Amino acid sequence: MKLLFYVYRFIGTTLFWIFFGLIGLVYGFVILPLVYLVVRNQESRQVIARNLIRGAFVVFVWVARNMRLIRCDVSGMEHWDAGASQLLLANHLTLIDVVILLSLFPQIDCVVKAAVTRNPVLRVSAGTANYISNRAPDELLDFCVERLKSGSSLLLFPQGTRAIRGEPLKFKLGAAEIALRAHATIVPIVIDCNPQMLAKNVPWYRIPPSQPRFRIKLLPPVPVAELVSGDVEPRRARHRVNESLVSMFEAELA
Repeated sequence: MKLLFYVYRFIGTTLFWIFFGLIGLVYGFVILPLVYLVVRNQESRQVIARNLIRGAFVVFVWVARNMRLIRCDVSGMEHWDAGASQLLLANHLTLIDVVILLSLFPQIDCVVKAAVTRNPVLRVSAGTANYISNRAPDELLDFCVERLKSGSSLLLFPQGTRAIRGEPLKFKLGAAEIALRAHATIVPIVIDCNPQMLAKNVPWYRIPPSQPRFRIKLLPPVPVAELVSGDVEPRRARHRVNESLVSMFEAELA
């Protein structure tokens, strides 16, 4: 039975990614370009594009769960305040982390890789939704701080790239600096995936030996001012905030 279920999951995963790719093509070449052309107001265009993208991701997650390709348990959603500006920080294990999280949070801002803006299918989606690109690293922090101060919520992965489950957490200092400069309220999002799927440098067709289970837990909001006193010089403050965040995540993942 285990072998049959493995074969089923392999076939199902193949069909899922074909479905994912086809929807991506329709969105990238038809739906979102039409939104860009028809809706002239930038703010309205952004709202519509993000709703459409989130809707697609909700469908993807629903399909993956109902095909028994993944299990997904989400807790702590009461800590998300759609009417407030929050900095959502999540650890990063798989490619599908992004899909699941964007399906949960309406109108969330996020940072996309520069490669996305060079992809002919994805760049229209990212541009119409007005997501932040990391193609200009010198300006990235300023853009993120500006979005938070304008009242938006922002999703970031402080690790910067996918990590291996069980390895020590290493957060880059950028997220801590953004939080300090924006005086942000941080909502940590702890993600575990066992067994890990779609890890870094692992192709989509190398599926795990058993059905992956995602556990996504939102922790209570923490104002960044509670993580460091105001009299600490900026460079040291970044490190202290970063260390506090790593400790929070490690405690939950232990």
